[in-house]
Amino acid sequence: MAKIMPTLDLDRLPMPRRNVRLDTLIRLRWLSIIAQTTTVLIVYFGFELDLPIYACLAVITLSGWLNVALGLLFRQAQRLEASRAAWLLAFDILQLAVLMYLTGGLDNPFSFFFLGPVLLSATALPARITIALSLFAIACVTLLVFFHEPLPWSEQFGPMPVLPDVYVFGVWVSTVLAILFISLYAWQVSEQSRQLVNALAATELVLAREQ
Repeated sequence: MAKIMPTLDLDRLPMPRRNVRLDTLIRLRWLSIIAQTTTVLIVYFGFELDLPIYACLAVITLSGWLNVALGLLFRQAQRLEASRAAWLLAFDILQLAVLMYLTGGLDNPFSFFFLGPVLLSATALPARITIALSLFAIACVTLLVFFHEPLPWSEQFGPMPVLPDVYVFGVWVSTVLAILFISLYAWQVSEQSRQLVNALAATELVLAREQ
């Protein structure tokens, strides 16, 4: 008599949890700190633009101290709960918003970096966290349209350009759409990957029972 292959209800299998390791956030923040510091120094000393360098470096240093504190207080290999990871990513968004405020708001060509924390959330954290961080990033971008310091400039490049309102509005629209669509796409790809992992685990369990 042929054996009946055991069946499993895939919907009852636990899906892999959406979380992120602390050392991943720490390493990415160190890369961001290095990139921000390098950019500020090049703009100030290389291009000789009128940049509030001490305020910018203070904001970057605060991010560095947070990394040091996290490394000393917690095990870097541990996986963070979604809510704790969300607070850390929200800090990254706020830190970037302050830097953008000091350096021209959405007139600054580096404003697209708001995508970074949201994209990381979309690939590693639950949907509700990604939605909350996306709304927070959009709120920061919106405030930067109306509140920001002048774009750093130098007389050697001629008179300071005055960007029309329609251009700034276009930058705002493109940034908001990028945050929404790229985060949605990343979340869908990550979710499909998690479903594939779950299906493979179910197949291995069926084969083990058959043996």
